Amino acid sequence: MAWLERDVLLRALVRFVGAAVVLGALAVVLQGRLVGATLPMFRAWLGWIDDTYRTVDLSMIDLKGELVVQRIATPAHPHAIGGVVVYNDERSSLSTQVAAGIVLQPLVLAVALLIEWPWRSAAELALRLAAATPLMVLVMLLDVPMMLYGFIWYQELSAVDAARFSALAYWADMMNAGGRFVLAIAAAALAVGVPRIALARTI
Repeated sequence: MAWLERDVLLRALVRFVGAAVVLGALAVVLQGRLVGATLPMFRAWLGWIDDTYRTVDLSMIDLKGELVVQRIATPAHPHAIGGVVVYNDERSSLSTQVAAGIVLQPLVLAVALLIEWPWRSAAELALRLAAATPLMVLVMLLDVPMMLYGFIWYQELSAVDAARFSALAYWADMMNAGGRFVLAIAAAALAVGVPRIALARTI
C-alpha cells in the first residue's frame, strides 16, 4: 500500500508542476494583456475603498526594463495624519508601483492546485474552477490594489509621522512576505470543497 500512496503523490506532484509550468509560461507571454484587463477593475475598486486619494492614472509602464503597474494619485480632500493636516492640491501627487507579474502569481498557483488535486469527473473540475473564480477575484482585489493603496499611505506617514502604525502599510508588507500565496491556497482549498459537497448532495 505504501508504494501505491507514493505513486498517487508522485502523479499529483507531476500534475502540479506541469500545470504550474504551463500556466506560468502563459502568464509571462500574455502578461501585458492579462494584467491590462484587470486595471479597470482595480481602478473601480480603489475608487470605492479609498476616498482619501483620487486616482489620476492607473496604468502599466516600463520601469528600467520591468513592466509595473503604476498608480498616480492626489489627495481628494484635506485629511489629518496625527496632528498634521494634509491639504488637497491638484499640483501634488504621489506615485506607487508594483511589479505587473505579481498580479498573476496567485492565479497561477491556485489554478495549478485545482488541477493537481484529484478530481473524479470533468464536471467536478468545472465546478471547482467556477467556484474558484469569485474567490480569486477577491484575492486579486486584496493584493495589488491594496498594496498600491498602502504604499501611498506609507509615503505620507514617512513624511509626517514615521512612527505611526498603519494597517494598510502592514497589509502591503504581509502580501510581499507571501500573504498572496496563503490567500491563493485558501481560495483553492475552498474551491475544492464546495463542488464535492454539491456533488455529494446530488447523489
